[in-house]
Amino acid sequence: MARSGPSLNDGTSIPAIGFGTGTGLSRSECTDQIVSALKAGYRHLDTAQGYFNAGSVGAAIKKWDGGKREDVYVVTKFGFDTAKEDELDPRKALEDQLKLMELDYVDLYLIHSPLFAKPSFGECWKVMEALKKEGLTRSIGVSNFREEDLREMKKSWTIPPAVNQIEYNPYVFHSPNMLRLRALLDAEDIKIEAYGPLNSLFRVTGGPVDAVVKSLAEKHGATEAQVLLSWAAKHSGGIAVTQSKNEGRQREQLDALSKADMSEEEVEQIAEAGRGKFFRHFQRGVWDAAKP
Repeated sequence: MARSGPSLNDGTSIPAIGFGTGTGLSRSECTDQIVSALKAGYRHLDTAQGYFNAGSVGAAIKKWDGGKREDVYVVTKFGFDTAKEDELDPRKALEDQLKLMELDYVDLYLIHSPLFAKPSFGECWKVMEALKKEGLTRSIGVSNFREEDLREMKKSWTIPPAVNQIEYNPYVFHSPNMLRLRALLDAEDIKIEAYGPLNSLFRVTGGPVDAVVKSLAEKHGATEAQVLLSWAAKHSGGIAVTQSKNEGRQREQLDALSKADMSEEEVEQIAEAGRGKFFRHFQRGVWDAAKP
């Protein structure tokens, strides 16, 4: 069901594995791929203003045979690099997204990057809090926020973010700025929503985690993708977002937590191997400006 999964700090819950509509599906009509994901069992759909495909999300929910809106956890985000000033208004952006999806509310609404929190973190977050209170979104959060961004926003928030959606995999979690961020997120009970969990399989192969992941996949009768997805969700203590256009792989990814149900020791084996390499693929412009 849509509400099963990790509990958030506002009393709601979120499915642990989400289907993302960015990257390979961004800026495209992708209704059929989303319907396929829903049929495979996904109940968590992740889109964004900057993916330019929100209409496909709404169309898929309607096209999904026998499905109901309340059974799907819908996430969207506001802000994109080429946005005009009025497109960086969180209220207008959400209202526009709801119209495109033909929905009355979303379950989770995020600021896509600290670069889009205009004119200030405090003023932007005040609007986010108002949208939650008005019921246009059930939960609010951030994406790609660094420790220093959250500390600045904390000065004025009355409702803390429920999640921070960040790149999270064995090659990125251990950097000094990520470790400081993780400490703050844990202290504030803000869940990590991990994206890019499969980077070691597709974007930076031949690294130190490969042998460990392969060995654990064989041990559990799972695929390497399932092991990495399970690792991201378990090690982050939160949620993992992934994507595939292939129905078989969609089902495979959704089964990651049950198929690759690793022990704490096994999770740490991958983490230890990952400490031997650092690689960040997404949002380098944000993180390059962060403290080391």
